Amino acid sequence: MSAGGQEVDRFAVRRARYANGTEEAGRLMARLTALDRVAVLGRDRLPSADLALIEDLLGHAETRMGTAGRHTVVALAGATGGGKSSLFNVLTGLRLADTGVRRPTTRTTLACAWDPEGAAPLLDLLGIEPVRRVARHGSLDARRGGGMPAGLVLLDLPDHDSLDLAHRSEVDAVVAVADHIVWVLDPQKYADAIVHDRYLRPLRHHGHTMTVVLNHADRLPPGDLAACLTDVRMLLAADGLAEVRVLATSSETGLGIAELRRVVLAAAGSGEASVTRLGADLDALTERLEPWFAGEGPGADAFTAEDRDALVDGLCDAAGVAVVATAAGAGLRTPRGPLSGRRVRRPAVRPEPVQVHRAEQAIRRAGTRLTRGLPAPWAGGLHRVLAQGLRGLPAEVDAVPAEAVPKAAAPTAGARAAVGVQWVGVVAVPVGLAGAGSAWTGVPVGRWFGLSVPWWVVIAGLVVLTVGVWLGRRAARVAAARRTAEVAAVLRSRVAATADRLLVGPAEAEAARYREAHGCFLAAREPMRPEGVGEGARSGDVTGASPT
Repeated sequence: MSAGGQEVDRFAVRRARYANGTEEAGRLMARLTALDRVAVLGRDRLPSADLALIEDLLGHAETRMGTAGRHTVVALAGATGGGKSSLFNVLTGLRLADTGVRRPTTRTTLACAWDPEGAAPLLDLLGIEPVRRVARHGSLDARRGGGMPAGLVLLDLPDHDSLDLAHRSEVDAVVAVADHIVWVLDPQKYADAIVHDRYLRPLRHHGHTMTVVLNHADRLPPGDLAACLTDVRMLLAADGLAEVRVLATSSETGLGIAELRRVVLAAAGSGEASVTRLGADLDALTERLEPWFAGEGPGADAFTAEDRDALVDGLCDAAGVAVVATAAGAGLRTPRGPLSGRRVRRPAVRPEPVQVHRAEQAIRRAGTRLTRGLPAPWAGGLHRVLAQGLRGLPAEVDAVPAEAVPKAAAPTAGARAAVGVQWVGVVAVPVGLAGAGSAWTGVPVGRWFGLSVPWWVVIAGLVVLTVGVWLGRRAARVAAARRTAEVAAVLRSRVAATADRLLVGPAEAEAARYREAHGCFLAAREPMRPEGVGEGARSGDVTGASPT
């Protein structure tokens, strides 16, 4: 991240520089870029320890590829008495490292660099003291050094089993970054748990960046040598390193030295050993991150229409939308009739505050559906954004003003007609009664089917009045139901809009964040296809027999 908070593509320049490079270098840059994006998306989601490891690897890769990127660091590592220094002297063609019976003989790392000027920044990065650096250049050095390529940096490390913790720390630091490691094992100590548990097994992804040498092979009878080599291969296979090349060497007789020199030449000659090493580091790290991106992420999809509707329904229930809508329908003003006049009542927009526990249950149900099958860090992130939305939800919903309830529509024609029918009946009944009273006073009136016409008018008025009342009540019920549905729809849309802003939107953004991180992780996990040294390592073991 930059100081202004903008995301910075730290590998943009490197990608441009390696655009015309090898396929492996280009693939490595793409993987590192994807991992960098994983770190950005995983911030506050992935465990802090894993984020720190990602940042360490990205920082180291950026530094390593920017520091003598075409140089190759080959380190000779091993236990006390394994013969690292003797092999170092043979490979360099000079007596540079001290050897002898007093052990340990290597106290600090000794470096021999071909093209020393170009290797200086790399040696500084490795922390090699200037007094422990030896330069190789010129025709004499090339002849004595067996024609090693420019760009090779050969290291003789302290003993990894030294009682001096500083020696062990120095070995750990170099082993963590060396482009190619030659493990020098002694026939009497090749099964030592220290080298297998502390180094080889944790480096099981780095088989293409390592060679195992069984040194002092001249001290073993031919039959015992073959048995030891078989045993070493079995131990390496148990460590997950079945593809590692195994050599038998002797600096005294020259056994296997030519093959070892070819290994070093292959590692340094391509100039891509650092790419292979960084690719192996990526393999190891992405394996550690695998649980946080397991599977295709079922449940990481955005809210479906059904999920959103279920959430909104639950929130409407918690907000009492049905109560408000029913009150609005019950208080609907209808046309005032002689027998069906209704008193106008202002509906209660918010009869009570939002029931937070019900809202929380609805949100929890939605979160459970969304996070089903989602890795824990990302599920936790989604639950956090939903919980954050819940905190602001009650105030938002309670703040819906009374004006949010739409004004009631004018009475329908049917309701007005029902009132008119009622008035016809109300007028007809007294008119008929008046006529009947006039008949009692001797006023002549007509008769119809044996009953005087005024009484027929009264009966008709009563029937019309009854029908009018029934029609009025029916119209009122229909209008109240329509009003209830209208208010419920408006309030539900307000609740849905609030839910979209506080819950659905953030949850969809979190789901999209995981999907992008998952895709970037898959790109970062893409396996390298080792060439050169790796291909040689897979082609079979070489025991070696020819002297230099």
